[in-house]
Amino acid sequence: MMKTVCFKILLFLMATTMSVSLYAQKMIDATPDKNNQKVIKRYNYYSHRGAPPSSAGRAIGYTAVFGVKNNSIMSTEDVEVNVVKRWVQDAAVDDMENRLYFVEIKNKSNKPLYIDKSHCYRIYHDGKKYCYYDPERDDTSLIQRVIVIPPHSKKNLSDYRAILTKKGQFPELKIIDYPEDFHWDAKVAGICEGFLSDYEVRSFTEDKSPYYRSFVIAYSKDEDFSTYSLLTMNFYMRQLIGCFYPELYRDNDIFDRLGANQYTITNCEYGYGGVNRFRRTEQ
Repeated sequence: MMKTVCFKILLFLMATTMSVSLYAQKMIDATPDKNNQKVIKRYNYYSHRGAPPSSAGRAIGYTAVFGVKNNSIMSTEDVEVNVVKRWVQDAAVDDMENRLYFVEIKNKSNKPLYIDKSHCYRIYHDGKKYCYYDPERDDTSLIQRVIVIPPHSKKNLSDYRAILTKKGQFPELKIIDYPEDFHWDAKVAGICEGFLSDYEVRSFTEDKSPYYRSFVIAYSKDEDFSTYSLLTMNFYMRQLIGCFYPELYRDNDIFDRLGANQYTITNCEYGYGGVNRFRRTEQ
């Protein structure tokens, strides 16, 4: 409960700070339209059915199925934002594809829409944040700060782009623009090895979830951003699936074969508490 309260306070402070710093201009509250709840329900549609819990076969890894909180603003009169799943050709390996998620922004209006990536953020559960355009990063010079979306068109907040650089004798592939992968930190979420049995499924409500992630997107109908608004997408861990081999869920279409669709957001991690070379932490 304390984690949830702290996360809400963080989002409020970020929105307040942005409203002061973003060009010192006027913020217009984004008002959800009648389509907003329909968009949110896309992400809460799929529910995984697993085996009943047992004392044998404790899980060492887990796959999370993410949902969207009802307080999210994903659709207004002018704009709609979605996170969609796509298979993308790997930048380094010719015969390999990666499953990635893209924040897709749709301009529903009859005028151009402007997205300022320097005030768009991915906010992690533990309070860390990632800015989509940070002048202090080396790769920023290769990324466009303002995205212009023509009327009734769509564009991604980030794409999958890489360049070849040369350090020493051999060329090196450098990722300069990367979409979403929805990796989550098991230790931050408090999910240890053995928390569930293999194939057991645990469901959570949006107010009592072990893990949250949010996105804040600044947009304007004015090229000079004299007025602007903020969209907020608030994801939460809606289900957790115990599994012995998490990569099985990460690298194929198992969820698609079980009734999922492009709006089903999943990813897996190993539980903390053991020595495992696959464990990730948030960057």
